[in-house]
Amino acid sequence: MQRSLLWLTALVAIFFLFIPPLRHGWTHVETDFPNYQTAAKMARERQPLRDLYDWTTFQRQMNYAGWGLQLGGYIPHTSLTALPMVPLASLPPMTAKRIWLAFSVACFAAAIWMLAKITRLPAAGLILLALAGHNALAGNLELGQYYFFLLFLMTIGIWLLLDGREFSAGLLLGAILILKLYAGPFLIYFLWKRRWRALAGMLVSASALALLSIAWFGWTDHVYYLTDILPRAVAGEHIDPYAPGMPTILNMLRHPFEMEPALNPHPLFNNPALMFFLQSLLTLGIPIFCVIALPRAVTDERRQLAWFLIMLVLVSPSRAFYAAVLLLLPIALLLEKAYLRRAVWLIAAYLLATIALPESWAPFFPTVWVLLAVYIALGIPYWRTLRPAIAGVAAIVIIAASAISSARRMTSYHREPPQKFERVAFEKDAIYSATPTISSAGVVYESIAENRYLLKFWNHGRFETLSFDGQTFHPTTPAAGGTIYFELVSSGHSRIMAYDTETKSQTPLVSTGFEPTHPAVSPDGDLLAFIALNRIIVNSHGAMGTINGPTPVHDVAWFPDNTRMVYSAGPAGSSQIFATKSGGASKQLTDDPGDHTEPAISPDGTWLAFTLARHGSRHIWLQNLASKHATELTEGSCNSYSPAWEPDSRALVFACDCQRGIGLPALFRAAISAHN
Repeated sequence: MQRSLLWLTALVAIFFLFIPPLRHGWTHVETDFPNYQTAAKMARERQPLRDLYDWTTFQRQMNYAGWGLQLGGYIPHTSLTALPMVPLASLPPMTAKRIWLAFSVACFAAAIWMLAKITRLPAAGLILLALAGHNALAGNLELGQYYFFLLFLMTIGIWLLLDGREFSAGLLLGAILILKLYAGPFLIYFLWKRRWRALAGMLVSASALALLSIAWFGWTDHVYYLTDILPRAVAGEHIDPYAPGMPTILNMLRHPFEMEPALNPHPLFNNPALMFFLQSLLTLGIPIFCVIALPRAVTDERRQLAWFLIMLVLVSPSRAFYAAVLLLLPIALLLEKAYLRRAVWLIAAYLLATIALPESWAPFFPTVWVLLAVYIALGIPYWRTLRPAIAGVAAIVIIAASAISSARRMTSYHREPPQKFERVAFEKDAIYSATPTISSAGVVYESIAENRYLLKFWNHGRFETLSFDGQTFHPTTPAAGGTIYFELVSSGHSRIMAYDTETKSQTPLVSTGFEPTHPAVSPDGDLLAFIALNRIIVNSHGAMGTINGPTPVHDVAWFPDNTRMVYSAGPAGSSQIFATKSGGASKQLTDDPGDHTEPAISPDGTWLAFTLARHGSRHIWLQNLASKHATELTEGSCNSYSPAWEPDSRALVFACDCQRGIGLPALFRAAISAHN
């Protein structure tokens, strides 16, 4: 009778709590599934891996894939996160999402069934527990997220481990590591516990998938991921690193201790050194004191694994609300033999981590504190048996490493543009300001607002928003202003548009057949260059001409004489800067290692500014065109790019993502000395 009543309650809960968000996800286009499906489509088409991590390139491809105006991005995922979606890449967008939702529901059901088998808890009770954490569950269904699939894989891995099939468990956890990085600390767990077969399995599958990724995307782009994307993703510097909506330890510590004028203007106490130290202290200390406290003998393994899994969720640098569904696995393991009082607080902790709490609580990061409390409560019995000498040595190492990390990061912090240069076009809560173009009328740049990419016009404190029917990229203006040229992406195609600032009218200049990108108008406004089919094409009063030279071309700009162009071309990751000459030939202007892009010639013809990616970050460089001497203008463990000259050649405006999310910059102005 009790069992029947439990199942009846579960079925009613499914009807009221599971079906509505599933129906919503089935019928609505929302992030995040479009991100995964677009990435899968790009991978299937063998597009460069680094393009997946470029916000505007990815947004363009999302529109091409049929997702309309839906905003999206792929950072901070690995190269193979979207691998399960590859079979869906060629399908119509909503068909692909519905298949993924059906698959996700099957994964969720299978995970519940396996947890019931592992723990001997009633499946109906586990369903009710999962549904009670409605916010996390609904997020996965409405957004087409990844975490039912990940819960399914993690549950299989733990099942295999508990069943003694260690090599198979390691194989699966190694695959999870490459797909989502969550399982990475299991390498340390198996090493500490001397579970050599499980460790070998992880290394085998992770290595095999890594080699597959390298074979598909190439080694150079993986170096880019490992040096530019991964370090900052691990540091929590993606999307908005201050947002309470990303409830991580890293965001929680940034919020009170680091000031960023647009995103976090009023911290409790602006002390970046303290923030850097505490971030390292907690993200090192929490996992280390978990691992060293675990006995090496295989005893009470379910409880140990549950504690370890909760630790993984707690220290994750990227954890949105829907990821909390992963807590179902460790909570179920802990509930198996829990007495009533313990079961009540475990269920309460799970609910606090997975339900929608009042928005006014968000700045206090309540889910982080809940998980930290559970971590401490579960860890106390193990820490009581930890030898003081081992704990002392570990504490000294952690404190020393944290101090060194803080000092290193502060050295970079003091060299970064926000501490050295003037901020321009400042708007509170602006998440993205990039690709500036400057005329005598002011600065026009890309921005994200109104749920799309649009243009902003700024002139000494006065803002004007220019929104169009599509995603708007790469504005360019003549020296005198008047007309703004830009790329408009809509209905799955790109076109070049002209917007008259006087009449407020817009005119298509280049049709969608070219899929033209990166427009650049000559200073006198007479010629328009753009990139199509990896080459430069020039539009002269409607007549099109192709410029011969190295390919593929990435960016193009004009010399002040209105006849010559400067452009970047070559393999992604090692492109160089070239200039056109009379007769159609090109002259190479740079020849040092690195990826040279976004060239800009000063209006007086003296300087070449460009972006150089080398050793993990992009920075602005200046090269004197007469002497060929080049100097680095910007520094730091972050990116500065998209240089644009002011009309008098005395200053540059550029985009910089320091203290912000990767590739989500603000604009800065750097005065240029004649002796630079």
